[in-house]
Amino acid sequence: MNFTRLSGALLAVALPFAFTGVASASPDTSLVLTLVDDNGGAESVFLTCDPPEGTHPNASSACAQIRAAQGDFSALRGEEPQMMCTMEYLPVTAIAEGTWLGSPIEWTHEFGNGCTLHTATGAVFLF
Repeated sequence: MNFTRLSGALLAVALPFAFTGVASASPDTSLVLTLVDDNGGAESVFLTCDPPEGTHPNASSACAQIRAAQGDFSALRGEEPQMMCTMEYLPVTAIAEGTWLGSPIEWTHEFGNGCTLHTATGAVFLF
């Protein structure tokens, strides 16, 4: 098969999708949220939004907070009012990987302890 016929065949297969919208379905939101403690222990949950589902124990609140931050995990508002946290150093690393409305997400941040994590990220990493 020469290049012209191959191009025509590919166009014939792809063209119907261009008009039906099947190829451009709504963007996906699918996240894996992980907490890693200073001993290397890890816990992960799966979160989808629209509708909020997955293994996250409070998917609705987590999705609402991520939506309010427009998918920017550095802009999460956390708890209102701010909690008082001890100065105890027990580091925990929060990791978000996946897609938010079709855009790739790879975010990692280390917090001094679980309290400072939850004060900064609210329900998103509360699992």
